[in-house]
Amino acid sequence: MSSNSSAPEPVLQGSVSGFRKLLKPASVSRMWGYLFVLPFMVAFIVFRLYPSFYAVWLSMLDYKALGQSTFVGFDNYVSMLTYEQFWTSLKNTALYVLMVVPTGMAMSFFTAVLIYSLRKDSVRQFFMAAFYLPGVISGLAVAILWRFIFDFEVGLLNWVLAQFELAPVAWLGNIRTALPALAIMSLVGGGGGSIIIFVAALGGIPTELYDAATVDGAGAWRKLTRITLPLLVPAMLYVMVVSTIGAFQVFIPVYVLTSGGPANATMTVAYFIYRRVFYYQDLGSAAATGLLLLIATVGFTVIQFRRFSQVVEF
Repeated sequence: MSSNSSAPEPVLQGSVSGFRKLLKPASVSRMWGYLFVLPFMVAFIVFRLYPSFYAVWLSMLDYKALGQSTFVGFDNYVSMLTYEQFWTSLKNTALYVLMVVPTGMAMSFFTAVLIYSLRKDSVRQFFMAAFYLPGVISGLAVAILWRFIFDFEVGLLNWVLAQFELAPVAWLGNIRTALPALAIMSLVGGGGGSIIIFVAALGGIPTELYDAATVDGAGAWRKLTRITLPLLVPAMLYVMVVSTIGAFQVFIPVYVLTSGGPANATMTVAYFIYRRVFYYQDLGSAAATGLLLLIATVGFTVIQFRRFSQVVEF
């Protein structure tokens, strides 16, 4: 009788030991890792992933905020692709990207070269911080400041022209100068982050390469084209992609300075989407336009990667 009562004990001990094996230190640490990641994953799903999928669904609806929304399939996409103002906004956005990205990269690169050529680290860090800090300021505050600079009557630019006895220019009221004026604003106030990246990339190039080039009789131009630029391709590719994505999404300068005018000369895709939502309450076509902008941005990015993507090791 006693032998039968003591039989389950080894089974119970085996179960407890098996459970303890499951709770190994590695498993416990992995569990804590999942718990720490969980809040960020929930925030990502709620505020990023779900809105993205909902935007795709919304783009296929004739959305009615107070009524019954109806499924229209790809009609919103077709209507936008046949809408002249959409193509105007896409053309203006592409022109803005072409004006801002190449020029901004060139300015940032040569500024980084000048900063890196400084011998003292303290002076180098001062200039890096000086160029980076304007990017921290609110874009809205910067746009309001530039409104006074571009003002036709009391603006700083027209005051400078008056000192040379030149006629004032309606910078934001002329279809030929409005979009370039927005590009100038972006070029003057931006570029701090790109300068930091280029300076860091320049610091990663071995000095032995320049010493060997000097021994071989290479000048400054040959060092720049044969050593510096090829080894900066990864940094340039990153800056180009990030700058292109940001330029495609330009909105604040258009909203504050021009409201898409004059005569839709500064109507960008981002501001076009804003108007479709808040002026016409047409959320379906706005979502479709946003996805078309995403496709255009991805297309430009893929072209850049195919053209400039290289793996440089040293």
